[in-house]
Amino acid sequence: MRGRPGLSRSLAEFLAAAVLLHFAYPLTLHGTLWAVVYSLLYPVVVFLGVRVVRPAGSRLLPVAVLSAVFLTFGLWSALDPGDSLPRLGLFTTIVLFQGYLMLELLAFVFRNRYRRNQGPQLIMAAICAYLLLGGVFAALFGVVEVLWPGAFEDSLAPDEPVGWQGLTYLSFVTLVTLGYGDLVPVTPWARSLATAEAVAGTLFLATVIARIVGAYVSPAGPGTSGPSEPDPPEEHG
Repeated sequence: MRGRPGLSRSLAEFLAAAVLLHFAYPLTLHGTLWAVVYSLLYPVVVFLGVRVVRPAGSRLLPVAVLSAVFLTFGLWSALDPGDSLPRLGLFTTIVLFQGYLMLELLAFVFRNRYRRNQGPQLIMAAICAYLLLGGVFAALFGVVEVLWPGAFEDSLAPDEPVGWQGLTYLSFVTLVTLGYGDLVPVTPWARSLATAEAVAGTLFLATVIARIVGAYVSPAGPGTSGPSEPDPPEEHG
């Protein structure tokens, strides 16, 4: 992923789709129609995500195959929610696909030579990566729950299995180290994974904020490694 004309708009569109995907999940609790509407966000996120991180001059076949598998498991899971196999496949492909997008965005944030006109791109890329981090851990929680049912417990409904909506909620509450305590991991591996997310979320904020602040305050000039300030690229719609 490299800075390029039109990247700011692509990042903004992907950010909007990622926000809806990770925080509009209560729609799925209001009937089949809303669940179908929400499921349409998956291909949108796939399309926008691939457009943002597409490697210039490189083949997109591996990403395209992963995207197709991701969408296949998503459709299968929607049609047969009681089957654990499509849910396991969906969670696994979410980890791989969102993990790939997250790593590409972080590579852009940390490796890209900073230019002042790319400041908004760095910030949006960091926010997208943070949301994807929460999504990756939510999917990992899903994998654990599928393989070891009862790994998580909801104190408001202790006799019911925790759905993916609850695991998404738990992931982001854990990511920001909020910890309401209403939904908790109860098995050793589930607790270990939740701890890893809390640590990852804290380190993410510390390192990424330091990178962005450092990029803005680093002096630019002859003989320095600081940011240069070329002519701004033209944005294309």
